Amino acid sequence: MPNDLSAARRAERSRARWTTYLLFLCVALDAVAVAAGLSQRPLLARLAVGVPLHPGDVAANEARHRVVGLLKLAALLGTGIVWLTWLYRAYGNLGLVGSKRSRFSQGWAVGCWLIPFVNLVRAYQTMKDLWLRSESLNDRDGYDNLPAPAFLAVWWGMFWTWAAVERAFGSMALDAQSPGDLANFTDLELLVNVLGIVAALLAIKVVREIDRYQQRFHDPAGVTAPRY
Repeated sequence: MPNDLSAARRAERSRARWTTYLLFLCVALDAVAVAAGLSQRPLLARLAVGVPLHPGDVAANEARHRVVGLLKLAALLGTGIVWLTWLYRAYGNLGLVGSKRSRFSQGWAVGCWLIPFVNLVRAYQTMKDLWLRSESLNDRDGYDNLPAPAFLAVWWGMFWTWAAVERAFGSMALDAQSPGDLANFTDLELLVNVLGIVAALLAIKVVREIDRYQQRFHDPAGVTAPRY
């Protein structure tokens, strides 16, 4: 782990960039999934009125959804791993500037994301602490009583809204049998993907803002580092 501030900044910038690249990949795959869902709606409409579907159309539709689903899963897992490596480095950088303090340990800042229910609160508190300390160059001991940035709260709310709808989508997938059920399932899938796009774009902004703040750590005058 780099202890030199310049090396630590470069490591954080590199991981921030890879995190945003993968988030953009998630956005692109969600957009493809939206297109796939829209293409499925006419097939379901024909099925609902009793029009038989060509086996080739059905096979192509199923293959399209299967491939997109697997790619989305791989991208989501990869993004989650890289997100945590970025968070680990960025949170560790707080110990190199200003008061050199942070609310949580570097390991717990990452570990709390992996514990169900704990991640509902602690992960947000970690991001709040990281944002505020990075923005102010970690110039004080305590930040607990300061309000969270509004943008961070919006992102967190959108992230968990997407997660909740995604969970409902997974439950509905087990019960969808009739054309009407499949149509409702497709509509919910479209909503999940749209929410995923919004949540990922907000997450990109969060990463970029924290990265921008941390690139000022070396500069007491507070000159803004170049953007992406």
